[in-house]
Amino acid sequence: KATVSVLNWSRKGRARMLAAMRGSALPCARRAALRHGALAFRAGSICEFRRVGAALHSPTVQLRRVATTAQAEREAEAPPTDKPVAYWLFGCAGFVFCIVLVGGITRLTESGLSIVDWRPVTGMIPPLTEEDWEHEFQKYKTSPEYAQADGLDLEGFKTIFFWEWFHRVLGRTVGMAYLFPLAYFASRGRIQRLGITKRCVALGSLGGLQGLIGWLMVKSGLEHHRFEDGSKATVSPYRLALHLGTAFVLCLGLTTTGIHVYRGTLRKATQPALKPLKPYAHAALGWVFCTAMTGAAVAGLDAGWIYCEFPKMGNGYVPPTEELFLAKCAECWPRNLFENAVFAQFAHRCMAMSSLGMVALLSYKARHPAVRAALAGTPAGKALLAVQVLTTWQVLLGITTLCYNTPIPMAVAHQGSSLLVLTSLASFQVLL
Repeated sequence: KATVSVLNWSRKGRARMLAAMRGSALPCARRAALRHGALAFRAGSICEFRRVGAALHSPTVQLRRVATTAQAEREAEAPPTDKPVAYWLFGCAGFVFCIVLVGGITRLTESGLSIVDWRPVTGMIPPLTEEDWEHEFQKYKTSPEYAQADGLDLEGFKTIFFWEWFHRVLGRTVGMAYLFPLAYFASRGRIQRLGITKRCVALGSLGGLQGLIGWLMVKSGLEHHRFEDGSKATVSPYRLALHLGTAFVLCLGLTTTGIHVYRGTLRKATQPALKPLKPYAHAALGWVFCTAMTGAAVAGLDAGWIYCEFPKMGNGYVPPTEELFLAKCAECWPRNLFENAVFAQFAHRCMAMSSLGMVALLSYKARHPAVRAALAGTPAGKALLAVQVLTTWQVLLGITTLCYNTPIPMAVAHQGSSLLVLTSLASFQVLL
């Protein structure tokens, strides 16, 4: 740039200056002084041009030019990062975690069927007057659950109504907390620059699908024909597992995308020393997720209140065959998982202990000297430690919850801990 500027001044600039002086009405003495100054600048500029040219061809300048070019190439190849976008994704994941906890309370307090209609906008406003409360209570009296209720009054209805209403409001709040910032970031081109447009659209669609599944789940508990045989009025365990599983996938997707955006590792290759851990991390994540889904079946069938002991179930480690497999599920025995409380609890116990074994195997493979050296002091190593601690805590908490006859605070903590275990496993997998 210095060379070009000197060259321009020595040719074009001097010519324009002399032409302006010839056509001006300045006094002769002043024009002569300006012409003398222009000629002096010409001589000085030529000397300066030669000096700058020699300096630009010096070895030091050439080395600096090469270093600057290499740094520019590295910056161009480096994946983009955006911490505000990452914090937004982490915040939405935290919202989903809170919704999972409130959903657990809603299920355990049997509050999920207290609101018998779905109003996405006006439903955010709770009843404000006694007339409004009485109107909602009359609608609830048409549900199958009220027909089986034992003397539920208006005050009791207000309690269960609150948890279901709060759960729905949180879901709509996280929807707004996701869509409005997404629109802002997308309008600024930050989502496109990060290359996560498809991910964000998929996560938003999954959130909307999650709300629809939630309503279909509630609707299944309002169908009178399902309970004509005198069975307990409750939501479909199949839809409950799908509702919880979708929430887990949404939380994991938000968390892993946030990690990629924060660290700029969306297309980063795994270190060669850590590649042997990838299959074990994938297997552990999938197995723990399946374990969580058997836990959803336990919640849907109220199976946590039977066989409140461990490790035995009654007189043995395996319950009697006539209890483990129902006659109505003989043609399709996997139906026992979602229609037989004894089988659901037994399957959840087996899956939980095998999940602990999967994490133990993953930890054993991480003890290889090369893998241990690659993990030392890295975020992936810290994530693996979190996986080990949280998995052990989750198993102990589950056993304690069962032995104490499933108190609500411990059961909610157990459900939340399962999501923490999955999140730590997914984070470990992303950080490899």
